[in-house]
Amino acid sequence: MSAFNSHTRGARSCLPRDLPARCQSLGEERASPTALRPYHMTGSPCDRSGGAHIMSDIDSDSGDTRWRRRSQARNQFLLTGNPNLLGLPYFTHLDGLTGGEDDNESLLDSAQYLGHYDSSDTGCFLSTRLTITGLQSGVELVRRPPPRYGTWKPVEDGITLTWRDLSVYVPQKKTWYKSSSLHKPYKLVLNSVSGAVRPGSLVALMGASGAGKSTLMNALAHRTPGEVVVDGDILVNGHRANRSMNALSGYVHQDDLFVASLTVLEHLTFMARLRMDVRTSPGERRSRVQELVKELGLSKVQHSRIGCPGSEKSLSGGERKRLAFASEILTDPPLLFCDEPTTGLDSFNARKLVRMMKDMAARGKTILCTIHQPSTDVFLMFDKLLLLAEGRLAYMGSSNGALEFLDGLGHKCPSTFNPADFYIHTLAVQPGHELRSRERIKRICDNFAVSAYAKDVELIIQYQDNRFLQFEDMQTFRVLTSTILTHHRKLPGWWTQLYWLWWRAVKDSYRNPAVHGIRILQKIVMALLIGVCYFGVEINQRGIQDIEGVLFIYITENTFPSVYAVLNVFPLELPLFLREYKNGIYRCDTYYISKMAALMPGFFLDPLIFVSICYWIVGLRPHLYQFLMTIVVLVFTANTASSCGELPESCNE
Repeated sequence: MSAFNSHTRGARSCLPRDLPARCQSLGEERASPTALRPYHMTGSPCDRSGGAHIMSDIDSDSGDTRWRRRSQARNQFLLTGNPNLLGLPYFTHLDGLTGGEDDNESLLDSAQYLGHYDSSDTGCFLSTRLTITGLQSGVELVRRPPPRYGTWKPVEDGITLTWRDLSVYVPQKKTWYKSSSLHKPYKLVLNSVSGAVRPGSLVALMGASGAGKSTLMNALAHRTPGEVVVDGDILVNGHRANRSMNALSGYVHQDDLFVASLTVLEHLTFMARLRMDVRTSPGERRSRVQELVKELGLSKVQHSRIGCPGSEKSLSGGERKRLAFASEILTDPPLLFCDEPTTGLDSFNARKLVRMMKDMAARGKTILCTIHQPSTDVFLMFDKLLLLAEGRLAYMGSSNGALEFLDGLGHKCPSTFNPADFYIHTLAVQPGHELRSRERIKRICDNFAVSAYAKDVELIIQYQDNRFLQFEDMQTFRVLTSTILTHHRKLPGWWTQLYWLWWRAVKDSYRNPAVHGIRILQKIVMALLIGVCYFGVEINQRGIQDIEGVLFIYITENTFPSVYAVLNVFPLELPLFLREYKNGIYRCDTYYISKMAALMPGFFLDPLIFVSICYWIVGLRPHLYQFLMTIVVLVFTANTASSCGELPESCNE
């Protein structure tokens, strides 16, 4: 028995680019050049069995259909060794070779060197066809698929999201007696969680309250606050993810934030103008908006104002949730995060929404969704299941496999139980039985970490770490992946953002006529009171103090109400501004300028009404120039005061 030569492991590439030429030169005397044809392989590049097969013609009656039949040779050979995770040479020795009239030595001569294997390159394919001496036709190397995820085919389109050893630390609140400490105490929320979501998959992320579901979603979407520490690797198609994740993904938040005065159609139109590609025609934008309105059952309320939660004239909780979902899928993102999108929906609308996500996944989208207490039929619509417990990964795999996994640990789901409720009940910390519950959770998580399910997940992550096609097309694959990751929508320019933000601010500001009427009435009453108090002021040495008092009241009356008017709405608008700003919908300066431009007419009208009444009653200089200059000064005063009140909101980041 002879052995293949072990060679020094190569650099990052899995096989040399000149491999066909090398193989041809090694077997030039006995190998046909026409047989050195690469082919596109299907199947997994990661085979935990430790072997690769040289395929020969298998008897069709044998029932062995695991391997692809590529040659007409009479024999089947096995290349033993581990070609994937341990970094061993790609071939170590050859068993069972029979080559007709020639001996095994001559068989090895023509295929002596095929390159070497790098342990970090788990995604390499060997797809070279060779003719070995003594055989009448070529043979090929074939790999087996992963045992539980079925036949694995390299995905060229879409987003594959993987994460390894992801830990998240959040700062704990300090008590007053510990506030002098130099170091913030941190709490571990997620503990070394690994997982993967592939294109075409609708994955349910479940767990009891406080398990870390929303924290994991925020970490994967790069939407964690600045003080939160995220440790671990997050990869998109094998590339390290960064803040550009916003351009690739949509995020449906658990809480819904809207401008209450806008209608459903106006809100979606605004989002379409600022989120969709500028190269999209107006007709396509309108069609997309109408399509979503119809699909999500918002046709009857499309001209209704969104309103505030709890008010009589507002959308219901389910309608608001569907509107939030429509806002995120306007751009048809390849990667979608949904944080409890069915909360507040009845069973019919929840099923309809999940069915829509299922259809999106069928079109190659990657969807990760946290869901709380779904009905049985809704739960069965999910392709994969990810269970978290106490910040650890308790299970990841098929939905049906979770029942089998927990059953093997002695946790059998009753036949009358909803599987989703059973998972939550099993992985929850029960009050009064905290110690026993945590021991049960630890045992489940520890058993999953060494199970075949966890190893399957690790194989997917290993595969995505270095994702290659056959050796001759690696550059094409790199270009393809780079295009997916660096492709950004061409967003609207500065002036377009300014216009549409001003459009929204104007509608929001002037759709409450009662508020503006009360403010104008207040100005009239204050002007009359001041005019009566300072009526008939004489322009002489004796009246100087009275004039100073009048001017002081002019300034204060047009300063503080303007500041308070802005500060009154500041807590309401800040969360919406921060969310939209972090989503990259608009710039900070365009938001600030548009708000000031929308409020400016009101801050011009108020001083004009106030001065027009008070100025002549008090009896200041009866000249048009002095009157106009007083108005100009107070207009600038009011606008400056409102700008100062708005500034903290825009500079909060």
